[in-house]
Amino acid sequence: MASCTLVGLSAVSGVPLFVRHTGPGKPPAYALIGSLNGIHVFGESHGVTLCTTRTPNSNLMWKTYHDRCDGLLLDLMFASLVLLLGLDTLTTSTNVERLKRDIRPCYVLLDELLSRAIGSEDHQGFSHLTGCAECLIPPEQHSLQSELEKFAEGADSTYGCVMLQGYILCGTRNFWSLSHTELVLLPLLVATNIFTVARDLPIYLPNKSPNVPFRMLVVRLTGHISVVTLCGPTPTLSEMIRAASSFWAPSYQVLETLTTLLPWNIMPSLLSQLDNAVIGLILVNYDHKKCVSCVHLSEETRSRCLSVAKKTAALRSVYRSVVGSLLQPPAIPPEDFPSRLHPDHTPLESYISTDSYKVYVLQSSSYHLLVLFPPALPIHIARKVSIRTLAVFTKGRPLIC
Repeated sequence: MASCTLVGLSAVSGVPLFVRHTGPGKPPAYALIGSLNGIHVFGESHGVTLCTTRTPNSNLMWKTYHDRCDGLLLDLMFASLVLLLGLDTLTTSTNVERLKRDIRPCYVLLDELLSRAIGSEDHQGFSHLTGCAECLIPPEQHSLQSELEKFAEGADSTYGCVMLQGYILCGTRNFWSLSHTELVLLPLLVATNIFTVARDLPIYLPNKSPNVPFRMLVVRLTGHISVVTLCGPTPTLSEMIRAASSFWAPSYQVLETLTTLLPWNIMPSLLSQLDNAVIGLILVNYDHKKCVSCVHLSEETRSRCLSVAKKTAALRSVYRSVVGSLLQPPAIPPEDFPSRLHPDHTPLESYISTDSYKVYVLQSSSYHLLVLFPPALPIHIARKVSIRTLAVFTKGRPLIC
């Protein structure tokens, strides 16, 4: 199992602000951290920006943000700090010790991202890779969204969503106008915050409002489902609890049945249309900032050749290898997104075959589909099944739009 260490330093003084480590082994000593930072500072003083380097056993990356604490993962890490502290606090604070204390509430979110980065079995998900919100596909999704729009309007908010254990069931129209980064971090923040009935948390939107906070009001509707709204000074948390209890009471039974979507993440009528050869998949819609994954396709008639953890690791590995380096990058890529494509050659399909699995990758418009198969399946069959699978999700009224 790999390990990962995140170190945040003050760019001015070089003083470590925090060190977070996950996986086996120990984090580097402060002396080594100081030496590595010294290499970066030395390069900058000579007009050289050191981005990454490798040793036989590790990879190191540096990045400076706002001349203070400056890969998608590092961007998410910094955005996590902005989300909970605000950009002004991070970039203008002159009291290092106070800044260290302020950063501590961010540790849970940082640790969640680190655990996902190393592929921890207890932290499965793909949003940190795709830059899109992880969603479920429930039945009657549009009816649920219509109810959510009414509820959010009553709370004087245009940003709201209904969540099931860290996955988004539906969101208001304006909720999907948030940036890719914000849509990745907000569900993770809700999922990693422990609360019983409700929570009122001040947050900053890293792209939309990095210096003026919103209030994130989270109210638990059932044992597993919560409604999330981003509000201003009103309503109060107690008012929101009463409003949610009253508004959603007629829908409690319907909401509770949505828990049966887990662990497959898609409604049964859609699940039954998938070919038995499919043992896992990721579907990403970059234009709408949504992704759906399913790695529990191994019960009964399906192959048991890979555990859920190994399926997740396989799909993550192929996504890193193929998307961007071979297929067209996302519709709104980060500035440093790797793209080595010749402008006259744009591949739309790819596959990877190993002794343990096959993965077929399709690109269609704003979609990327990665489908995981057993290793013995012929590749021409895998291609046909993948094309049919994409049609299941996108024919007629697209299911993640």
